[in-house]
This record gives sequence, C-alpha cells and structure tokens, in this order.
Amino acid sequence: MDIDEKNINYVKLEKNAKRCMRISAMAVLATVCLPITVLALILFDMNAVGTTILVLVWALAIAYVIAVPHVRYERYRYCIDEEAIRVRQGFIWITEQIVPIERLHKIRISQGPVDRIFKISRVCVTTAGGDVTIKFLKDEKAAEIAEALKKKINDIAAMERESR
Repeated sequence: MDIDEKNINYVKLEKNAKRCMRISAMAVLATVCLPITVLALILFDMNAVGTTILVLVWALAIAYVIAVPHVRYERYRYCIDEEAIRVRQGFIWITEQIVPIERLHKIRISQGPVDRIFKISRVCVTTAGGDVTIKFLKDEKAAEIAEALKKKINDIAAMERESR
C-alpha cells in the first residue's frame, strides 16, 4: 500500500467483477489464439517445432486468462470524495487517474455485452482535460454514482451562479 493510499478510502470491486474480467480475457483469447491456430494449421506443416510453438502460445494464453483477471481485480479500486474521483488500475503498470469534481462536464453510464450478462456498468466521466471511467460497477451502484456526481455538478454550478 502506498503512503497516499492510507488517507484515501478506496472502494474495491465486488466478486462479480472478477468473473466479468475472466470472460473478457477469454474473449481476447478466442479472438487472438483461435485464428492464429487455424492459420498455423492451414499454412504450416505441423512438425514438432510448429506443434511446440502452438502449445506454448496456448499455454501462455491460458496463463493470461488465469492470472491477468485476478491481478487486475486485486489492483482495481476507486474513490469518490468531495474533491475528486480517483481510479487505480493496472496489470504490469499501475496507473491512477484523478479528476477534480469541479471540472466534470458530462457523465454517462455504459455497458458492453459481457457487462450486461453480469449486470455490471461503467460510469464514464468527461472533463475538459479528458475522461475517466469507473468500471465493473453493479448497475444500481453505477446509477447511484452517476446521480450523486450529477448532483455535485449541479451544486457547483448553482454556487458559481450565486457568486456572480
């Protein structure tokens, strides 16, 4: 745990998110490894070297499906406080995005096909400087966060109007 993290109340994901990550990793596996396998079988004489390479590719792919979702799940967290939205994530490189609440312009909730299966949504927040997305939230939690952020934006706008 970093020193900064001790003072910030990060929220970890629910178990459902790990299953969603695993299914997404399997989809990547299928879209990458299956075509490579078919291509290798069609184009190359599958001798011992070719077979060994193909087995290694599949072993790495399976290790990816097992390891990456677990590590991503353990590292992913977010925090929304009065000042900012923070999202920490990563597999090899850990990144942290920090977006000040006062700079929010647009909020949207989105779902991909795998997300819909697990009743999970993403809250995408747009600012003048870029976007930040809080992923793998239960649908109800995503709606709650979006509504709370919308209220904060409206409160900030009202305070700015009053100060003029």
